[in-house]
Amino acid sequence: MDGTLLKGLTILEMIVAESEPVGVTELAQRLELPKSNVHRSVATLREAGYLDFDTDSRRYYPSLKLSQMGRRVGTRFPFRLAVLPALQHLVAETGESAHFTLLDGANVVFVANALPPKDVASVIPDNLALPWNDSALGLALVSALAEEERLRLLGSDTTFTEKVERAAQDGYALIQRHEARRIFELAAPVRSNWNTVVGAIGITGPAMRFTDKHLTAYIAQVQAAAMRAFDSESSGLSENGKRG
Repeated sequence: MDGTLLKGLTILEMIVAESEPVGVTELAQRLELPKSNVHRSVATLREAGYLDFDTDSRRYYPSLKLSQMGRRVGTRFPFRLAVLPALQHLVAETGESAHFTLLDGANVVFVANALPPKDVASVIPDNLALPWNDSALGLALVSALAEEERLRLLGSDTTFTEKVERAAQDGYALIQRHEARRIFELAAPVRSNWNTVVGAIGITGPAMRFTDKHLTAYIAQVQAAAMRAFDSESSGLSENGKRG
């Protein structure tokens, strides 16, 4: 294993996970590495275009290049293959339809769905795009974003601010009855191993089937599914992203 490469990637992941720029001294202390080693790594990452540097605070932060790479991965990575086992497990637990969404601009896209073996179920087609504020999966996803991105999506319209703040506090978003679709929706954000938001996972079903007595169990099941969504064992993917 290339130790220098691994060290650089570890530093990059740590900077990406931060909500504000970070300096060499702090990185060195947290990683228990000499400052000179850390400085060489961040200088290399900056030269390669993966980091930017704030000359006033002398701190580093992720570059636009990383954001662009992330968007390309989001459109090409086989998320449906990776997350489908977690969705199927959620369907088996709840008896309702399960979904995984990604953020695409101001929309959420349903990139993976799993249906229960029932005559009456909520059916959402693959690749359906909805405004983020028109579904519990969008509310859950946006509630977990970094503050700057969250505020950008909220804009000057404060209509959904309270709902997003509630979802952030609770760790899930709930719509008991969507007036247009006549379904209930419950969702939680999905995070990566370094705590960045990947997407949202949730369940939907006919509103007439929703009762408060199921809510506590549903919340626990959805949140557990969000935690294991891209776990290598539950998803059937090995560390290199291939089937084991």
